[in-house]
Amino acid sequence: MPQPVFKHIGIIGKYRLHDVEDTIRRVIALLDDQHIAYSLDQHTMPEALQDHPRSMSISAWPDEVDLCVVIGGDGTFLYAGRMLLEHQIPLVGINAGHLGFLADIPGATLEQELSTIFEGHYCSEIRHTLHVSVENDGVCQATFYAVNDAVIHKRNMARMIDLEVYTRERFLAHYRADGLIIATPTGSTAYALSAGGPIVEPSLPATLLVPICPHTLMQRPVVLDAQRVIRACLNRERFKDVQLTIDGQEEYIMQAGDQVVVRQAQELNVIHPAQYKFQQRLREKFHWGVAGEISYDRSPGSDDA
Repeated sequence: MPQPVFKHIGIIGKYRLHDVEDTIRRVIALLDDQHIAYSLDQHTMPEALQDHPRSMSISAWPDEVDLCVVIGGDGTFLYAGRMLLEHQIPLVGINAGHLGFLADIPGATLEQELSTIFEGHYCSEIRHTLHVSVENDGVCQATFYAVNDAVIHKRNMARMIDLEVYTRERFLAHYRADGLIIATPTGSTAYALSAGGPIVEPSLPATLLVPICPHTLMQRPVVLDAQRVIRACLNRERFKDVQLTIDGQEEYIMQAGDQVVVRQAQELNVIHPAQYKFQQRLREKFHWGVAGEISYDRSPGSDDA
């Protein structure tokens, strides 16, 4: 059954790079042809489109915007997710980057894929996000949203840090490691995966704690209920050159006594083509679970992936 049809489209590009200009113009032409209103994110538009009559800051977008088309790679998609989370605008991505795990519509077929989505035929997927704050002596120093992860790590040198982590105000573990990744299920296929964390389906309400190169091999990744508040406390005597990084894009230099507090934030609605399946995406992008020369008989309807 067709989903609700979109009326006003926001467009976010790959930060001011001219190599996505042609793709953005193709999206604009499609919207003009279908008489669909649109607004451009002036901050990310290539120079030739910054003076477009519908180019403006996201804060000036009209309330009628009910879908954002993100043109770029997964990094652009993460930026868009953080920017639009409070507006609760769904995102759909056109891949103009490398992996294209989140931004999954190929540029070659964007007119066909977007037209189908605009008609109401698509897959809607809920992604959990994180609200990350830095507190010191009970005073909030900074706040962020994270779609993938929040990472606590050394800034300039590959040296270990000391952290004590609490959940629901109860002591969980002392980590002595190169860093700690606090990730969403979306982030489970990013940095957390490289650090040995598990792959978690995006719809699961969970938060991952993944130590980076821990001093003891007994410190393994942990999957927690997303509703749990996580508090990571720096060792006051070993805080120098420690940094908090959000989605690999935002940085905060931590000070003595700083604590990183992570809570569940709003859900992010991600739109995919109607045929999208998470397990299939894993096989396509990561070659995950590929049987190689072994073939298995799959009866029709037996594979929900």
